[in-house]
Amino acid sequence: MSMKDNDYMCPKCRGHLNVDGNVIFATRTKRNHKGLLMLSPKVGEYRYKHHDKFQLEKGEMVDFECPICQADLTADKKDHAMILMVGSEDNMEYRLYFSKVAGNRSTYLVANDNVEAFGEDAMDFDELLYD
Repeated sequence: MSMKDNDYMCPKCRGHLNVDGNVIFATRTKRNHKGLLMLSPKVGEYRYKHHDKFQLEKGEMVDFECPICQADLTADKKDHAMILMVGSEDNMEYRLYFSKVAGNRSTYLVANDNVEAFGEDAMDFDELLYD
């Protein structure tokens, strides 16, 4: 599946989050620093862009919000955020979970009972939900 052509949406307002090869979020750190983060749309790739003065410290928790409706994107499992992804090839809607901890590389793509994990910090998704 070509991940870069997928469509990413806010689960609350269903607004489109991807622009020009990036998925855009409003973010805030526990130090109350605020900034826009532009993440790679390729699932499992962890590069991102940000303003030079907005720096993330490895291991700190980052809150992600929809830049359109300001909805908190925190998932039920509090250390992950969740957005929707519509596959470019299958047109299926997936739930995409990603870690809110700076430097943690774990992403989960969920459709019905099917879970695909990405990143060296990923764990069993059931453990993620039920531990």
